[in-house]
Amino acid sequence: MNLKSALKFLLKLGLSALAIFLILRKVDLEEALANLSSANLGFILLGFSFFFISKVISALRINALYRSRDMEVSELLNGKLTFMAMFYNLFVPLVGGEAYKAYWLKKNYDYSAKVSLTAALLDRLAGMLALSAMALVFFYFSSYTWEFKWLSFIAIPILYIAYYFGSKWIFPKFIKAWIATGIYSLLIQCLQVATVFTILHALHIQEQVIEYIFVFLLATFAFVLPLVGAREMAFVFGSEFLGLNMETSLAIALMFYLSVLSSSAIGMLLFLSEKSLRRSED
Repeated sequence: MNLKSALKFLLKLGLSALAIFLILRKVDLEEALANLSSANLGFILLGFSFFFISKVISALRINALYRSRDMEVSELLNGKLTFMAMFYNLFVPLVGGEAYKAYWLKKNYDYSAKVSLTAALLDRLAGMLALSAMALVFFYFSSYTWEFKWLSFIAIPILYIAYYFGSKWIFPKFIKAWIATGIYSLLIQCLQVATVFTILHALHIQEQVIEYIFVFLLATFAFVLPLVGAREMAFVFGSEFLGLNMETSLAIALMFYLSVLSSSAIGMLLFLSEKSLRRSED
C-alpha cells in the first residue's frame, strides 16, 4: 500500500467514524434498537428479497452498457462480478468494486478498463436520474407543502431530456443503451422503494409512510460518497429537518443496510472462491 492510498483510506475511515459519531449524538440508540428487536421477520425477509432482485436488475443494466460497446459478457458472469463489486465497495475500500470489475475484464477479456469504468459511471448516473424522478413523485404525494409542488412532474421529463442529450453529446458510443438503462433504473428504484416499504411494515410503522420513503430517497444520494454511515447520517438528519422520528429513521436505515450486507454476502462467497469466475461460463 503506497502513502497516497493509505492516506485516502484513513480519510475515508475518519469521515465514516465522524458520520457514525454524529448519528449517535442525535438519536437514542437504545430506542432505535428496540424498534429493530420488535420487527416482523417475514416482512424483513421480503424486503431483503426485493433488494436482491434490484441488484440482479442492476447487473442487467450495466451489461446493456457493455453490449453497446460490443463487450460480450454472459449475464451469469456479469451478475457474479456485480455482487463481487458490491463486496469490494463495502469491505475492500482501497480497491473499489468498479475498479476491480474493470481490472478483471481487462485481464480476462482484454476489454478496455476505460470503457468499463465509463460504463460504471453511466450506470451510476442512470440510477441517480431514476432516483431523482422517484423522489420528485414521492415529494408530490407527501404532506409537505409548497405552492409550486406541481413543478415536480414537469421536472421529470426535463431531467430525462437533458440526460439524453448530455449522454449523446459526451458519451455517444453508449447511447444505444439509453432506453434499456432507463427502464432498468426505474425498476431498480421501484424495488428499492418496495424494500423500504416492507421495512416500514416490519417495524410496524403505518403513519407518514410516504414521507419516510421520500426522505430515504433523498438520503440515498449520499450513497455516492464511499463512506460507511453517509446515507444513514443523511437519513437521520433529513428526518429531523422534516419532522420525522429520528430513532425510527435510524432503525429503517440500519435495516436497509442489513439488506445490502445480505446481498454482499454473495460477493463475499465469490471472493473466497474466485475460481467460480471462469471464462468457460461464457
